[in-house]
Amino acid sequence: MDATTGPEILVLGDPRLRVHCDDVAQVDERDLEQLAAALAGAKSRLGFGRAIAAPQVGIARRIIVVDLGAGPFAVINPEITWKSDETFELWDDCFSVPDRLVRVRRHRSISLAFRDRGFRRREWPRLPIELAELLQHEIDHLDGVLMVDRAIGDDAMRPIELRGELVSPLAPPHRLSLPRIAEAARCIDPVFLGSPQFVCEPLAEAVGCRLTLKVETVNPIRSFKGRGADFAIATLVARGERPALVCASAGNFGQGVAYAARKHGLPVTVFAAEGANPLKIARMRGLGAEVRIAGDDLEAAKQTARRWAAETRARFLEDGFEPEISEGAGSIAVELLAHGDGFDAIVVPIGDGALINGIARWVKAAAPATRVIGVCSRGAPAMARAWRRGPGAKPEPAGADTIADGIAVRQPIAASLDDMRRTVDDIVEIDDAALIDAMRLVHAHAGLVTEPAGVAGLAAVIAARAEFAGRDVATVICGGNTTAEQLAAFGIVPGPA
Repeated sequence: MDATTGPEILVLGDPRLRVHCDDVAQVDERDLEQLAAALAGAKSRLGFGRAIAAPQVGIARRIIVVDLGAGPFAVINPEITWKSDETFELWDDCFSVPDRLVRVRRHRSISLAFRDRGFRRREWPRLPIELAELLQHEIDHLDGVLMVDRAIGDDAMRPIELRGELVSPLAPPHRLSLPRIAEAARCIDPVFLGSPQFVCEPLAEAVGCRLTLKVETVNPIRSFKGRGADFAIATLVARGERPALVCASAGNFGQGVAYAARKHGLPVTVFAAEGANPLKIARMRGLGAEVRIAGDDLEAAKQTARRWAAETRARFLEDGFEPEISEGAGSIAVELLAHGDGFDAIVVPIGDGALINGIARWVKAAAPATRVIGVCSRGAPAMARAWRRGPGAKPEPAGADTIADGIAVRQPIAASLDDMRRTVDDIVEIDDAALIDAMRLVHAHAGLVTEPAGVAGLAAVIAARAEFAGRDVATVICGGNTTAEQLAAFGIVPGPA
């Protein structure tokens, strides 16, 4: 085996491609490694390729290895449990038929049951079209069926040289880059990387599922926002840009921008709303930002910040819009999945969308059967409502009346919503009382001091106990900037003397 090409891939005419593969009773890591190497080698040679089936390297076992850009994962003993009635035609390609394209018909969507690398049973419902056709092709291989067997119509085969002309992506390119998320996971300021991640057993027992907490409050700004801000500002500086920076923030994003800008010697002005959390205001100023109060909510502060940036020719950083901010937040998902945990769901708070979009982008490439569920405040439903209206609907503002200032979004960002529609499985709403209950529970069982927005994911898991019962679930505790007075009002710790 050549290290640059991987194991040999069998081609049309080899009888081993016509074997109906046996179910796997126990995973052999050597099989997975061989398949991953073969896929990587073929992609290196050809410039394309997202999956490979075991019989293509002479292994008569029901294994598929897929790499969607975030590393290989295994689909073992796949079973199609549902097929859409709607079908479509496409020009298909295959490593084992290397000289031609074949026109075939596939179901537009399917649902799968399978085993993952840890041999845990997984369900992957309603695959998007680009993955549905891919998995149908690979499952055919497991049954000894090649794409030439499914050729339809006259002139159904064309030379592979026409691939660039005939084979079109079934989904448009994503705004967020998987390589940049991987880069962020390596190069973000180490004070934000490697955050604590553990199964909180008392809390898991209380909510009735295996619950992993990813704790993003043990860093200099007590929130996840430092990841995206650091990556975005480092990217600007790497391009040779050293502008004055302007942003609007309820407090956590402003702290992240101030912390990263100070490291690079860049001036920062943060616009915040009247009534913003005084602890967050003090910390932004303490990190060197000039803080200006403008408007009665975050959206008003954002509009003022945008005008001021235009007038002063400063660089306006908009949380939820800048791809690099979401990509930095996506490093959380890289860490979450690095230990091989087979999560059934990851439940994430939604503010402007940077956190959930970064996480969902990586998860849907590295472990796409994992559901990504977003959580909004019932008192600030603009993002949830806009997402439910679907593609093409104009984002409309809604009220923002909630104690969770970090997710009190009134006007959705269109680009952020577009990202969400491609990767987020569901969005739920939670009320303020549930947020306070979650703050109390995580303090009692994990010793964590949090803020309302920071526990929205946990609150949603608690509220949907029946849905998550017995499942393997993760959530991000994403902020902990709460004053002593607020904590005392919530009945969590005694107030100041």
